[in-house]
Amino acid sequence: MKNLYKYVFMGILALGLGSCDDDEENITVVVQDTVETGAVLRTIQLISNELPIGLDAGFAVELEMQDEFGGDLLQSVDVFATFADNSEDDGDTTGANFNEFAITTINADQFMDGPFGLPRYTLEVPADVLNAGAGVTGDQLFGGDTFTIRLALNLTDGRVFSANNAGGIITAGFFNSPFQYTATVTCPVDAAFAIGDYALVVTTGVFPDFGATQDFTEGVYSMTAGEGATARVLNDVPFLPEFGDFVGPINFNLVCGSTILPNQALGGGVGCGGAIQGDSLGTDFGSYDPSDDTVITLGFIITAGDSGSTCPSAPYSSVLTLTKQ
Repeated sequence: MKNLYKYVFMGILALGLGSCDDDEENITVVVQDTVETGAVLRTIQLISNELPIGLDAGFAVELEMQDEFGGDLLQSVDVFATFADNSEDDGDTTGANFNEFAITTINADQFMDGPFGLPRYTLEVPADVLNAGAGVTGDQLFGGDTFTIRLALNLTDGRVFSANNAGGIITAGFFNSPFQYTATVTCPVDAAFAIGDYALVVTTGVFPDFGATQDFTEGVYSMTAGEGATARVLNDVPFLPEFGDFVGPINFNLVCGSTILPNQALGGGVGCGGAIQGDSLGTDFGSYDPSDDTVITLGFIITAGDSGSTCPSAPYSSVLTLTKQ
């Protein structure tokens, strides 16, 4: 999937920092003008990626298929899932299926034309369907357990695109086409919990390349609800301010005492060869007190996107401390 997108390079840096344009119409034009050998399933809206214990829930995402012929190569999308028990001390998942299992196939005629003439589809996978495929029941699960939903895009010419053959610029950068998502089992929290202004302090982590002295700009930022009952968004946080005006949200989930970052581009999509990403990666979590939202920590790994990255020292750990004002 070469030449799908070129980052805007800054002449003063070998790093080549650039930011992504979020305008949907511009993205459509760029794809149709430059895609020659690939296709993407762009994330229009991640509607729900959390599974609160005891509540009816599920995974949902709105997708848009793009190729060089305006979506005409679309044949179908296969949907798979994999279960991971990340709470071994809570919940008995004996006998669970930890292998990838098939959920459904979405045929081309199930997609509808979107506002730019490209095929769109809203995928919804209820929690009971995920549980059944994994061979578990709701009372066997606990906060932090995850289901990874993987998509395989089948084209009419026989080619298949999925998470295993899409580079970082495609999965987390300009096109936001990861081909897979993580739905996390969570503990419900009050709607007013962790909402308001928070002071950010960088506890651990400094971008190690090109003479940088800071990652995120310390200061006070607004925390709002995200797309889901336990999702939160720290808004408009500058990233790598020494290299440009790169600002974007930090999205995370409150998961039964832990904070978990889903894979996301940082600083609005700034990159060095590939979009710089933050991800808890199933092991690097922050924490919070479910009875007190005064102090919240975020723990995650910063990675540099695909193998073509020019960030020599990534990946590395980052810990942010947030204190309510």
